[in-house]
Amino acid sequence: MDRPESVIQRGFSAGELAPVLHARADSPRYADGLRTCRNFIVLRHGAVANRPGFRFIGECKTGSSNVRLQRFVSSTPNESILIEVGASYFRFYKNGARIELSGPATAWSAFTNYVPGDLVEEGGINYYAVAASAGELPPNAAFWHPLDGLIYEVPHTYTTTGLIGGWEQSGNVITITHRLHDPRELVYFSDTNWVLRLATTEPSTAAPNNLVVTPGGVGALPYSYLITAAAIDTYEESKISNEVSANVATPTPDAPHKLTWDPPADPVAEWYVYCDPYANAVYGFIGTASGLVTEFKDAGFVPDFNITPPLDRTPFVSAETRPHVATHYQQRRFYGGSNARPDGIEASRVGFVNNFGISSPLRDDDALSFRMVGYQQHAIRHMRGLKRLLVFTDGGIWTVGQPNVPLTPSTLGADQETYAGVAPDVVPVVIGNAVIYVQGRGSIVRDVRFDQEVEGLNGRDLTLFASHLFDGHVIDRMDYAETPHSIVWAVRDDGTLLGLTYIREMDVWGWHRHNTKGGGFEQVCTIPEEDGDAVYCVVGRTIGGNVRYIERLEKREITNFDTDCFFVDSGLSYSGAPANTFAGLDHLEGERVAAVGDGAVVSNGSDAVVLTVVGGSVTLPASYSNVHIGLPIQFADFETLNLDVQGSAIRDKRKRVGSITLIVDKSSRSFLSGPDSSSLVRYELGLFETVGDEHTGHVEVGLSTSWNEHGRVFVRQTDPLPLTILGILPNALTEP
Repeated sequence: MDRPESVIQRGFSAGELAPVLHARADSPRYADGLRTCRNFIVLRHGAVANRPGFRFIGECKTGSSNVRLQRFVSSTPNESILIEVGASYFRFYKNGARIELSGPATAWSAFTNYVPGDLVEEGGINYYAVAASAGELPPNAAFWHPLDGLIYEVPHTYTTTGLIGGWEQSGNVITITHRLHDPRELVYFSDTNWVLRLATTEPSTAAPNNLVVTPGGVGALPYSYLITAAAIDTYEESKISNEVSANVATPTPDAPHKLTWDPPADPVAEWYVYCDPYANAVYGFIGTASGLVTEFKDAGFVPDFNITPPLDRTPFVSAETRPHVATHYQQRRFYGGSNARPDGIEASRVGFVNNFGISSPLRDDDALSFRMVGYQQHAIRHMRGLKRLLVFTDGGIWTVGQPNVPLTPSTLGADQETYAGVAPDVVPVVIGNAVIYVQGRGSIVRDVRFDQEVEGLNGRDLTLFASHLFDGHVIDRMDYAETPHSIVWAVRDDGTLLGLTYIREMDVWGWHRHNTKGGGFEQVCTIPEEDGDAVYCVVGRTIGGNVRYIERLEKREITNFDTDCFFVDSGLSYSGAPANTFAGLDHLEGERVAAVGDGAVVSNGSDAVVLTVVGGSVTLPASYSNVHIGLPIQFADFETLNLDVQGSAIRDKRKRVGSITLIVDKSSRSFLSGPDSSSLVRYELGLFETVGDEHTGHVEVGLSTSWNEHGRVFVRQTDPLPLTILGILPNALTEP
């Protein structure tokens, strides 16, 4: 019998590989790949670790499957907010807790003028103001929305939340686009002060009105005037005032034409005056007046027809012109796609995201309007700003504009870079200088980035080496957690949660899959929180009926074995004086649960110690100070590929792996192993070893195995304790 020179596997960065690659020992990915990587996470440095549990955050307001998760990223660290989007409501969460009022709102008063977003209390019920009112007593539904106790909530009119096409944040404003609604803005003022309003496409400053001209002299010349206002601070120009005309003499300094007008309600920085002295219906700029005055004297100024008053444009005038998606790029707000123009794009003026006006002749900062014209239909599905504007369509990906050149009406060149359509309902994610997106029909995930060698976009199929995870399935939702391990999380249509550990600069991408007992993942959303990006999911579970829970993936780092071993789903924790009975588990009523107390396994959910939640509580056989209780993860499975080394003859020989050496980090000595999932035996503890001991180093495990063709190794973690595998050394014998 012979032993191969080396069969150590030093990393697993390729993740789970498709069966069609199980004979490809010549591929570099084979050396770093696995046959099974289920409920194990591929870490950024190539090791694998059984995934932590999902902590129970709260039950969704509705049990409907159309609940969505969105995010609001704050400029203040640890202040970002998760938003539960359901039919007709928004609810909010921060740092793993639902946002609630600190107490009853201020009592309603008949003498107060209320505006949208105000909170009042009347008859023991808190109300949210949906419209401005004075003297309108709650519960008048036209003005007031009742809250559920202290739970803060903002109502809306979206009844088909699954059709929300765009959710785009800029500053404290989230732009929402929808096939059935005009664009709206969800504006953040504080954790318990959000306002949903229609997005405007007009200047922020109102136009002056009641413009009057007093001629300086009588004559037959047809002079016409109009003026605009400039906003305080931004100097954004308003719409035009009313036009005034008169047959007059030529104005002079001694006999000027005097203009007077009424100002708008808001303060104005300046007034811009335009004149048409030739009855051509073309106005040119003749001067500026201070915002502190409301008159201007035309002393015979010559109009500059290169500077003309803004032309009003209203791009969304009907249901057929409502945009489906939005983004921000180069200080403009872009709207894309509509029933009338599915390949059309409208962009605001530079610096003024609600202003879609233009000039004549066109200026560089004017609003933009163009279409993605190709040889087939190019309905716009998503837009993202990278080095250029990326437009994702049914017919492929386009880049708009020129490298390092601002977009203007004269620099609107568009190039089609790829010809594979993009899935309409899965928003692409940006990772550094790359974008990951789901291809049309939802079963292929690709990346794309700017490549100087091809002078355009270059990409690849990220599902090629793990096609078995996508065959017959589609991806419903996707998001990216940069820290700690650079993972793209994707929800599959059957409730499986897929993870893609992705580090482009190191050419690392490896897939892993995750399931949860008695439920399926339906939504995923990541938001920045303390020490990393938190991963939230909506999980559909069958617990006394169909329910939807919001759960957050717990941190995986183990700094204290007694407190940090959170490896249960829909779980909760206790920390305090030693106790053995724990309440507050109503969401797991009737379920058999797993528990860890002070770093030791109380029950793994399937062993001799049976723990069932009754009346919202469970009693452990002993008292503990630090306890985690939840649904067991069944199971975390790690399986190597067939024992094969390129250039050797080991593949066609019968093999016997009598033992393995695992290189582990901060792990429990509690796991099962064997040649396959049906022949597993538990690791036998040494004389001075305990399951709860944290161990880093080598663990030698004897296997009960016979001669076979494959020489695979299967490791399963059944206990709610950590297992991080840095490498594996099968001690194999081969027949001559």
